[in-house]
Amino acid sequence: MSATQPDDWFEIRTFDDGVIGIGEPGHDEDVKSYLVIGRDQALLIDSGMGVGNIKRVVAVLTDKPVLLVNSHSHWDHIGDSWRFDRVWVHEAEAEDLRAGVGNERMQRALAPERLTRPLPANIDPQTFAIPGVEPERTLRGGERIDLGDRTFVVVPTPGHSPGGITLVDEANGVALVADAVYAGALYAHIPGHSDPVVYRETLRRLAELAPSLKTIYPSHNDYPLPASFLKTVHDGYEAIWSGRAPDTVEDGVERFVFDGFSVLIPVGWRG
Repeated sequence: MSATQPDDWFEIRTFDDGVIGIGEPGHDEDVKSYLVIGRDQALLIDSGMGVGNIKRVVAVLTDKPVLLVNSHSHWDHIGDSWRFDRVWVHEAEAEDLRAGVGNERMQRALAPERLTRPLPANIDPQTFAIPGVEPERTLRGGERIDLGDRTFVVVPTPGHSPGGITLVDEANGVALVADAVYAGALYAHIPGHSDPVVYRETLRRLAELAPSLKTIYPSHNDYPLPASFLKTVHDGYEAIWSGRAPDTVEDGVERFVFDGFSVLIPVGWRG
């Protein structure tokens, strides 16, 4: 693994399996996008927060044509999608991608207390917004993305959001799991987006995939993680399902705390 720092906003890490992490550690979301460069084209998974120019970073890393696949349409994953010509997203999240994100929401997202380093000089939180994008293609799951010398399969992993997807490189034992699983607070409580029941099925599906994988790349916090973490999270979620009491209840949200992660679920979800 090698690491470089192309500017003051992004952190780049290149791993031995050919996955390149493009992190944004200056914000408390600590979001990650990923680039995989194939023989014929490059695959970019998510475009980050949009406050740094991720297209310019990608252009430094590869001269191959770039296909951008959005894992889902939350603001911290689609910020620079408008800069790319080819954008794919699950059909359940296409309208959110088309709508973009307005300044009122972005003012809250870029509040000073959420930043650990200065924003780029051209970004003013009082006016910043994320433009909408018309996707070139919408996905349902099962599609194969061929880069020429490696292939990723689109696996639906909703629950955090309606159209969340994971991209799996079966030959190399790699899964880009987006927001389905990561070391931190897993959100199953977002009104209008999250579904705790659907999330359970997603975690079961990912746990079943774990034995065939070596490494997972989540979209937040520490990365990469061992594939065994998928089963760890699944087992924790099943404990919740079996009746484990929440560790805290605040503002209508139950928080269940485990070693290395937690789960947030709205009060009353069992009903």
